[in-house]
Amino acid sequence: MTNQQHSPWASGEGFGAPRPQPDEPTAEQSNYSNAGLFGEPTRRLEPTGWSEPQHFSALPPAHPAPVQFGHPVPYGYGEPALPEHPNTTLVFTLGIIGLATNLFFLPVVSPVAWYLGAKAKREMANYPGVYRDSGRLTAGFVLGVIGSLFALAVLIFIVLMVVAAMAWH
Repeated sequence: MTNQQHSPWASGEGFGAPRPQPDEPTAEQSNYSNAGLFGEPTRRLEPTGWSEPQHFSALPPAHPAPVQFGHPVPYGYGEPALPEHPNTTLVFTLGIIGLATNLFFLPVVSPVAWYLGAKAKREMANYPGVYRDSGRLTAGFVLGVIGSLFALAVLIFIVLMVVAAMAWH
């Protein structure tokens, strides 16, 4: 045996020669099982052994909306949205103002936003289902924390500068 006989690139019987095509099926051998329902196909018949053709129907008609304008919402279809906590807007506003006024050395606003935000979050945790958690409350709380920490860092920096100035002289 030579290496050429086992090589996939070797020339030999069947290599480079066209493969014989399968015979065309007749009407009795058709793969179409519902020829009476859908009529005879106008295209070539498939060779035997291939998959059955798939017939798709049209999409079902769209149903009207279950709730019409002006009618009450049926029971079990959606729930009314819970209100936001009453301090949500105040905490959000104080968080933004506190972060902005830290640059002007007015660091008392951010801790107030932090305190009111924590108090509102505590009330929502103690009484679930009364208020919904909103992104504005969380954002105001986080801005209050960031502003307070920034104010604390500025305060520590000022104290260190004063101590360094006193030690210098």
